[in-house]
Amino acid sequence: WAEWRRSVDLDKYDARWESMAARGESVHGEADAVSRLARDHFGGRDLTVLDAGCGTGRLGIELTDRGHRVIGVDLDPDMIDRARRKNPDIEWHAQDLATFDSSTRFDVIVMAGNIPNFCRPGEQARIVANLARLLAPGGLLVCGWSQESRAESYHAQQFIADGEANGL
Repeated sequence: WAEWRRSVDLDKYDARWESMAARGESVHGEADAVSRLARDHFGGRDLTVLDAGCGTGRLGIELTDRGHRVIGVDLDPDMIDRARRKNPDIEWHAQDLATFDSSTRFDVIVMAGNIPNFCRPGEQARIVANLARLLAPGGLLVCGWSQESRAESYHAQQFIADGEANGL
């Protein structure tokens, strides 16, 4: 993560998404997926959502605009500051997902955007355990990422095993 983050200009990062949206491209696929889960799994009610690895807030802000209650967490304080400037009404935290705590129990926890492979190798199991603890009964942990072939990458089979070991 640290290597990737040093190479990323946050203005350019946000501008990329804004440019895609201006061209009419769909930039809210993750929010669309959560909306479908709200409809199909939760009867259409508004959800409590943890945007885990929220970056500059794109997903959390969109979900809030759709009526959900969102808390965003990211290890990077610069990204959290950017998210907070975009929407100061959302609760944003610059914290580690392995240790983040909240009195809120979440209907859905979303780790979009390759989050597991940006985490420190070997920490993913602790993160999954902590996120499982933060789920409300019947809640869902939603995770999407590319399946990288590097030996230290976190693969779907391990994610599933870590989830099952924590009652998911």
